Amino acid sequence: MQGTFKEFLDRWELHQPELVAETAQARVWKVRSEHGPAALKLYRGPDRGNEEPGTALLKAWHDRGAVRVLNEERNAVLMEWLEGPSLGDIARAGRPEDAVAILAETAARLHGKATADVDGLKPLNQVVAPLFGCTFAPACPTLLRKDVLSATNLGQHLLISQPMPVPLHGDLHPDNIILTHNGPRVFDAKGYAGDPAFELANALRHPKGMTELVRDPRQIETCLSLYSEAMNVSEKRLAQWAAVKCALSICWRSEGAIENDPEADLLRLFLDVAD
Repeated sequence: MQGTFKEFLDRWELHQPELVAETAQARVWKVRSEHGPAALKLYRGPDRGNEEPGTALLKAWHDRGAVRVLNEERNAVLMEWLEGPSLGDIARAGRPEDAVAILAETAARLHGKATADVDGLKPLNQVVAPLFGCTFAPACPTLLRKDVLSATNLGQHLLISQPMPVPLHGDLHPDNIILTHNGPRVFDAKGYAGDPAFELANALRHPKGMTELVRDPRQIETCLSLYSEAMNVSEKRLAQWAAVKCALSICWRSEGAIENDPEADLLRLFLDVAD
């Protein structure tokens, strides 16, 4: 049953709530709990949306560097409070090389052991499916249309040629990892299942706000090298997934027919590298 903010405070015996983050999907409060400082994430919808499968994965990865989940219900989750900067903050403070290196190490730790047994994860085929139904507005530039169609064909090839599926965080990038005094801690997993080469593909579009950095060929080369080694996949396949994920994000943002997008040039870069 969907609960309200006040109900969760009472039910989970939470105190001193302080609103610390607000997105279109959820609000996050720092609270005091019987476990100490915690983060209460309350979703605006009737459930946790596309993050619901991720909670089970975070629990399965609790000994690999994932945030500790303290409690959960249909539209809320209570997690340990993570004190420290995100890897995105570290990058934006002038240390992007440290951020990407720690991200690669964290991914390797999550995936270094035997595959976690987690039910209910969303198959990559379903994740990428919206790209295959993407349409274009009359004003869409010819090159963007061509590149999205190229990424669509690439996505079909990658899905058909997937190796044995593994559990995936699904949104593993610098702003979803906090560097605590106990080491990096991962949160906000989507909970996918599929090709390991997908796991860090989206990280090539990050850190947030560093548009010039993510378009720097040297940065792309560095990330492909680090991330492919961390996930034990080929750089080419990782670059191909980066192009597909970029096109998928363009499709999501269009909310219908693609007209133009600020990442059109980034998609072109990824396709060039993947070729």
